[in-house]
Amino acid sequence: MAYTIAVLCDSHIGYATKCRIHPPSGLNMRVRDGYLGLRETVDQMLEAKPDIVLHGGDIFHRSHPGIGDIAWVRRQFERFSDEGIPVIVTTGNHDFANDRGKSPATAAIHDPARNLNVVTAPYQVFHPADGVNIHVVSHIGLMAAQRVLPELVEGEVNVLLSHGAAQVPGHPIFACIDSPGEAVLGYDVLSMAWNITLLGHYHGMNPLPGFDTGSTGQAWYAGSLLRRGFSDPPGGRGWLLVTVNDDGSVDVERKYVKQRAQFDLLPIDATGLTGAEVEEQIRENLAEIDIADSIIRQKVVNCTLPVRRGVDTAVLSEMVKTALTWQLEFSRPMVAEYLELSEEDSAVGSLSTAGSADLPTMWNGWFEDYAETTGMSEKMRPVVAKKGSELLEAVTKAEQGETP
Repeated sequence: MAYTIAVLCDSHIGYATKCRIHPPSGLNMRVRDGYLGLRETVDQMLEAKPDIVLHGGDIFHRSHPGIGDIAWVRRQFERFSDEGIPVIVTTGNHDFANDRGKSPATAAIHDPARNLNVVTAPYQVFHPADGVNIHVVSHIGLMAAQRVLPELVEGEVNVLLSHGAAQVPGHPIFACIDSPGEAVLGYDVLSMAWNITLLGHYHGMNPLPGFDTGSTGQAWYAGSLLRRGFSDPPGGRGWLLVTVNDDGSVDVERKYVKQRAQFDLLPIDATGLTGAEVEEQIRENLAEIDIADSIIRQKVVNCTLPVRRGVDTAVLSEMVKTALTWQLEFSRPMVAEYLELSEEDSAVGSLSTAGSADLPTMWNGWFEDYAETTGMSEKMRPVVAKKGSELLEAVTKAEQGETP
């Protein structure tokens, strides 16, 4: 008889951004989005009637969640208990407390009496049904000092549940394995004869390359319940319904939950444009979307300070006042590119082609923009500007054989 597993990961309950508050509840709107996403997920799972529910870590966004966050998660998970559905949860990096004297956030919902089982140790194996083994390797179990190697049960179904960066070259998450505190799930563990590997940490809901071609041995990141701004990969959010068939093969079906509209508008290259022209392009981009209650970002690249000053950001902010969040991001040209755009000295093409005699002029044309963009204090600006000019003038004199 087939065995069904409902898998969710990275709910990040408590995740908030700088946005308005939901008046009836007093909650930050993004916190509320997380609450609603978890409730909808539980609704869908209960309708699917799985044999077991697995959570792949990062239940909470912080290792010290608020009381309301804990209460909401317990309330939702106890709905599974009420229906006799066991729950197994692993601990993710966001749940894990860096202070070894503190318990992980997930410990707050551990309640074996209700069959809510949370793994805060490096490794634990569960046997929820005859011939079915759930191997749980937590974030702690992937750390070098406590790294574990699971042991498969021969002739039975073996499922791996973990939370970390899979060591699979070519996958986007592999690029972050050198980040501080990153926990790597090694290829030695991934390549074991699992019927299926279910992972949290990367927020895309997709199979791992190299583990997605057959009916056995699949490996999936189960995704997240909401997109955390523009750092998360695009695509739908939700959970996985996994069916383990009698012959040990597995079928995986994506299930989606509602998401707040999020628009990353087409970037604008300000090279050769006036502030008014940049503003007009932003207006055109905004006219293409439904602004109300949305998360919106507009990038403007190669934008010098004079052009930026020509953009009426106050008027644009009024246009998007019904949005949940509005991110207007300007980035200035690189130094050489800026100099090519500058009218301070048309003879100067770039740092690589200009003679040293041009350097003081180049500095004076670039520094004001740089100081404004980086927020340098008014007190420091003349000091730095003068010192830079003096140093560059010294370089010019030295090249011409003069004594600095």
